Amino acid sequence: MQMKKSIFLMSLVLLCLPILSKAQTPILERRISVQIVNQTLGKALTVISETGKFNFSYSAQVVKTNKIVSVQAESRTVKEILDNLFNNTVTYQQIGNHLILQKKIPAKASNKIDAGSEKKISRYDIVVNGYVRDVLNGDPIYTVSLYNKTTLANTLSGDYGYYKIALVSTTPEFELKVTHPEYRDTVIKLNYVEGGVIDCNINLMPLNPKQGSIVVIEDENGEPIMVDSGRLQIETDTLPGNRLAWVDTLKQKIKVEETKLGQWFVGTYQKVSNRNIRDSFSRDWQFTFIPPLSTNGALSGLVENKFSFNTLVGYNGGVNGAEFGGLVNIVRRNVTGAQFAGLANIVGGKTQGAQFAGLFNHNIGTVEGFQAAGLYNLNLSEIRAVQAAGLLNINTSSFDGVQLAGLLNLTAGYGRGMQIAGLLNVANELDGGQIAGLLNVARKVRGFQIGIVNVADTCEGIAIGIVNFIKNGMHQLELSKNDLDQYGLAYRSGSGRFYSVVSFNSRYPYVDSGTLMSYGFSIGWRAKLNKTFYLTTDIGSQHLTYNLASEHLNLLNRLNVGVEIRLFKGFAVFGNGSLNHMINQVSDPRYDTGFSKLGNENQIWSYGGNYTQKAWLGYQFGVRLF
Repeated sequence: MQMKKSIFLMSLVLLCLPILSKAQTPILERRISVQIVNQTLGKALTVISETGKFNFSYSAQVVKTNKIVSVQAESRTVKEILDNLFNNTVTYQQIGNHLILQKKIPAKASNKIDAGSEKKISRYDIVVNGYVRDVLNGDPIYTVSLYNKTTLANTLSGDYGYYKIALVSTTPEFELKVTHPEYRDTVIKLNYVEGGVIDCNINLMPLNPKQGSIVVIEDENGEPIMVDSGRLQIETDTLPGNRLAWVDTLKQKIKVEETKLGQWFVGTYQKVSNRNIRDSFSRDWQFTFIPPLSTNGALSGLVENKFSFNTLVGYNGGVNGAEFGGLVNIVRRNVTGAQFAGLANIVGGKTQGAQFAGLFNHNIGTVEGFQAAGLYNLNLSEIRAVQAAGLLNINTSSFDGVQLAGLLNLTAGYGRGMQIAGLLNVANELDGGQIAGLLNVARKVRGFQIGIVNVADTCEGIAIGIVNFIKNGMHQLELSKNDLDQYGLAYRSGSGRFYSVVSFNSRYPYVDSGTLMSYGFSIGWRAKLNKTFYLTTDIGSQHLTYNLASEHLNLLNRLNVGVEIRLFKGFAVFGNGSLNHMINQVSDPRYDTGFSKLGNENQIWSYGGNYTQKAWLGYQFGVRLF
């Protein structure tokens, strides 16, 4: 019983093999046998399609189905049968299991010009079609790029490796390049033929063929010979009268296509062409409405232009001059010169020059020059430039230059230069300065930070802010008393040598009728004399009030010079001598009973008027913690 099942299954497989083989073979190469005598052309095509297990697709203008024909073929290919049936007046294209019949384009030997009594042909047009296969195993190769470098005519191989391309030349010689990232680049040279249609099947060699693979090729006499693929020569004849050469070059990386705008505007056809073609092109100028509607066509991502004009969106290989875009300029490789865009400039390679965009500039490669954007500049590689943005400048690598932003500057790598922002500056390691309306943040600063709040691990320079959080810097809480009989609480923070002081002072005990209070800000400098003694100097201003209620000008400016003695880690005592300068508004109700009496004991100078001034010598002493 088991034996019978095995025999039945083997028989079923053997019966299905011809059907499976026929389904996998390109339609034009399927061998069939038909006998048709005095039948209409429509009936003949039906018999051929049923025998070959495929379907025809055609229009009544191309195929006269009422025409009487006869066909006798024994184990002939579908192409041979159709060529005889239509007398080579029809071309074929396979899509899936359908064979499309199209009227053959007549050969063009156009644009004739007179030269004396003779007429010369100034233009030759041909159509080349066929299949692209792996030379080792004969498998069809899909999405292979075929192009002409001079005219930029191009196509991709489709189902079963089939391709079709129209070429134009001023001479009878044509060159067709064939490329795929997994195969050697191939150059095919063709000669013009009467009829203008050339059937050309192309075999490609893998970039890394395995030793020991046997390849069948033709010798100079057209005789088949077997060759070890490991010993296959770089050049071989594959078509009579046409030379094929293999060239290895480096693949190009694609990056701008991965951006959001790149995904929107760069189609799959162009992405595949960019992946396949390891070649470069240059043009003096180009014009694009929107990709791929361009003078450079579908290969625009491989072409470098001196001048580029994009009505809406442009996608080009490079710019060596100037580019103007109504909305977006997308450049796959390098830009040398200037870019102007209504919305955005996106560059995948190196940028040298200037970029101006209504919304943003996005650079994947290095930048040298100047960037200006209404919203932001984003750079993913090193930059040496001046950046100006309405909101953000963001650099994910190193930076050398100046960043100007209404909101935020961010440099993730090493920075050298200036960061100036309305709100926030962020840097990793910076040689230079940060100026922000609110906050400066850096891991290591060699220079200065100026902001309301400054944050850093290490600051080898100056940090000027109301509060400075320097990990390896100064953080001290100060308790003191001064010559105005005020007790003070202050927070001192900074880089160590340079610091800021936020302070509050008040007399004690508190009196409801009026207690002298002051608050203010100072900056200072500290010099280390030895492990125990430090010399300190700070200068600042305090606003004087009684019970923090004052709408008049009462300002105390103070210069302190003193000595700090560190008794042990986290605890120090200090004493300062001070030079005080006070300005008071006479119209203040507290002037006569309060402010006018301050500093009189050690007064060294005074000046009257609506705003009185006086100077005196004073003191301050106390303890510092941490």
